[in-house]
Amino acid sequence: MKKQFGILIFLSLFVITGCNAKSVEKDTVLKLKVEPCSFDYDIENYYCKADKLDLYSKNVGNKANFNKNYTIIKINDGKYYRIVALNQKDLKVYPLKYQIDYKSKFDYSVNNDSLCVTGDFYAYRDDYSHSKLCFKVINGSFVKTNISENLPKINKESNLKKILIPNASNYFLKCLKSNSESKCEKLSDLENHVYSLNDVKNMSPEIYTILSQNKINHLNLDGVKFMPDIGGSQFVIGEKYHDTDNGSTTLFYLIKIKPKIEVYNLGESYAIDGKYNLSYKDSAGNNKNIKLN
Repeated sequence: MKKQFGILIFLSLFVITGCNAKSVEKDTVLKLKVEPCSFDYDIENYYCKADKLDLYSKNVGNKANFNKNYTIIKINDGKYYRIVALNQKDLKVYPLKYQIDYKSKFDYSVNNDSLCVTGDFYAYRDDYSHSKLCFKVINGSFVKTNISENLPKINKESNLKKILIPNASNYFLKCLKSNSESKCEKLSDLENHVYSLNDVKNMSPEIYTILSQNKINHLNLDGVKFMPDIGGSQFVIGEKYHDTDNGSTTLFYLIKIKPKIEVYNLGESYAIDGKYNLSYKDSAGNNKNIKLN
């Protein structure tokens, strides 16, 4: 059962100008009422703690962005978002009981009385995953008005660009022989795209976890290129950039990430033909070949 009480707070705000200017004291009394201060099995009085009250007071007078008179305030609690609605007319604050995943999508407007969120929700015995929940403020509290559960997950990994086969380390130089630099940049983005590790982390946490394992992580890669899947195997080309006295150079690595991790140092150049035969030179200058399967 929710705690059906609020807290009445009177805050005096003082505005002090810079050291060399005359100090000006401005007394403004704000009357805030928070309903409720906390929920069952949550942090006691979470929504009425001093730092939260300070946050609400700083939002008083802001333009409403929800249901005509309300301002939605997102609170970052270190793990999730928490949401409150501040009524700019009567200064009442209505917390939403759920902790919400950072990646969730929020949908609300000043002309709509529904707040809808798509994502993951956490509350005592009331969790939702991959769901869309809509809420309205009714009789002094947020009330669920619509629930769509177990929505299909958006698979960002399927949007990863794969390099065009055949492919080689001198892709860009070969392109410049018959195209302008701007056209080669556009073609390279489509056919020879290099992802930073941060991009990989955002699009595929699973693959990022694999690349973070010690066998790969110690390479300190600057980027990776994804190859088309070959049967049950998945490969990437890792790139590590080096500055030398003679200019910059790139070291390449063939990395098999599925079904098991295998790493091959390809040196400064490689070529992959249309039948997925990869050729390179080892550190001694000997020609080497790998059949990708």
